[in-house]
Amino acid sequence: MTEYRIDDLARVSGTTTRNIRGYQERGLLPQPLRRGRVAIYTEKHLRNLRAINKLLSSGFTLKHIATFLTNPTARIGDALELNEILDEPWATAERPRYTRDELVERFGTLGDDDIATLIRAGIVTETTDPGVYQAVDSGIIGNLARLVHRGMDLAVLADVQERFARKINEAAEILMTAAHDEVDRRRGPGWLPESEDDVAWAVSLLGAMRRAGTENAHAALDRALDAALDNELRAHQSAVEDRTGADRQAE
Repeated sequence: MTEYRIDDLARVSGTTTRNIRGYQERGLLPQPLRRGRVAIYTEKHLRNLRAINKLLSSGFTLKHIATFLTNPTARIGDALELNEILDEPWATAERPRYTRDELVERFGTLGDDDIATLIRAGIVTETTDPGVYQAVDSGIIGNLARLVHRGMDLAVLADVQERFARKINEAAEILMTAAHDEVDRRRGPGWLPESEDDVAWAVSLLGAMRRAGTENAHAALDRALDAALDNELRAHQSAVEDRTGADRQAE
């Protein structure tokens, strides 16, 4: 493992000893190893410094970079302080893990083909633990299980869920593309907030788009379900009448 004293680290990383000490105080760099009074830095410190330099050259501030480096799971919205919109994933459902036996308890007998169907439909994903699966949404598992217990075929339900999710994804893409296009139209491609007013504008726009998309999607889905139900009821009534007529003719 390569080791550096602070002067050497500053030279190879293209920064200054003052910056290195400042980054340490901000928590952007781990504390060095100590050999007596000598601070020893490693390749990890060098990688962090190079990342900091790259982000600074791309227009990010040290405050943004602190979010990236101290919270590896943070999204860009966190670093840009769009917390009113992006501080939590919009999908807040739990993603529980299930053993195969636990899935069997919910769905009944599950063969390898059934597990493969659930995975292919994106309802569960495999984990690094053999025989353990993570659900994309606990609600979906519960809803599908209830339908299976009503006698519906799991493979059919998985196919319906996959196709339904695909349509929802397409609708979400339309919405987010519209938001992105609006940002590009007003501020130009690759824009990043540089002031509190910029952040407030972005938060307001994204918030309005999210609210409109969520409310309109719910309303549109309710109308579509009502219309689809009416169509199916009419089709069923027509089939009943045809069958009744055929039975009378057969008498």
